[in-house]
Amino acid sequence: MTSPVISTPKNESVFSILSRRRVINIGYVPMTDCAPLIVAKELGFFESAGLDVNLSREAGWATVRERMIHRELDGAHAHASMIYEMGFGMGVNRVPCLTGFILSHNGSAISFSNELWNLGARDARSLKRVIDAHKGTRKFRFAVVMKFSTQNYLLRKWLRIGGIDPDNDVELVIVPPPQVFSCLMGGHIDGYCAGEPWSSIGLIEGVCWCAGLSDEVERMHPEKILLVHHRFAESRHEEHVAMISALIQASEYCDKQVNRYELAGILSQRKYFNVSREALLNALQGPFQRGMGEQSSALDAIIFRRNNASLPTEAKARWVLGEINRNKLMPESLELSSEEIQNYFRMDLYEEAEAMLQAS
Repeated sequence: MTSPVISTPKNESVFSILSRRRVINIGYVPMTDCAPLIVAKELGFFESAGLDVNLSREAGWATVRERMIHRELDGAHAHASMIYEMGFGMGVNRVPCLTGFILSHNGSAISFSNELWNLGARDARSLKRVIDAHKGTRKFRFAVVMKFSTQNYLLRKWLRIGGIDPDNDVELVIVPPPQVFSCLMGGHIDGYCAGEPWSSIGLIEGVCWCAGLSDEVERMHPEKILLVHHRFAESRHEEHVAMISALIQASEYCDKQVNRYELAGILSQRKYFNVSREALLNALQGPFQRGMGEQSSALDAIIFRRNNASLPTEAKARWVLGEINRNKLMPESLELSSEEIQNYFRMDLYEEAEAMLQAS
């Protein structure tokens, strides 16, 4: 890819980084919402910023968390809630982290087995009738990808809409995203809320049906972030800001519909996702195939850049914190001031990265 023409201020920044260039290790789980990282690598945005970024594919979120805790990674594609989970030691060793960039909004789906469809489930209320009819003989099991995840929050919200108690009426289990489809196929779970493309794989194979896209449950909810160690952000500030600038450019590419077919091809490669382009395009391009002969628009199925998606605002930080408290995932509610929130969700870093781009 031809490097963009850049002005003197940008050149000075790039040359300064190159003079002490070191590898930046970033972990990711093969989910569609990590696309800006892969695009920044594949299309040369990192390289043009003078960065040597190594992307490390991880098996699941527990692996990402452990490698961050042991400082084997400088940063990661991560659930927004992980900034609180790790920063406050919620069941794990405390590791101060922060974010200066939101990678995505939306991007998940709630899907159930064909058996539940055959039993009469169509939405939360009809699922409640199925659950009530099997009380005492069977407890249905649904998977989410992590305790501190939007998939957990939104599945719980969806169930409550139908009068289903997620802690008593059903069993919720944790399954890594790439394994939810095989667990459903094997009869180990009856449904799941997971991010793309793992929901679409089951839908295209015809073994499940979609009861709701996450954007239908919670409009424009924040999803994944670029999570970095506080120490990395301080000691390698210039590189961190340059990385955010590269991700802004990559996100703009990812959000353009004209690029979605090519994007699906990039992600589908064996070294990244190793899944079909068709599965990726279900949410990236649409129409979104929901199973059982139904489909809907995929326009807002996943958003990378539109509607100020990239900005790590206090409002987004508070939504995430509110979900942790609302779902009583900790013994006591975590209450933070605006100043404390802004130590974790760093708009100042994002604005510095934007200024770097505007100066180029």
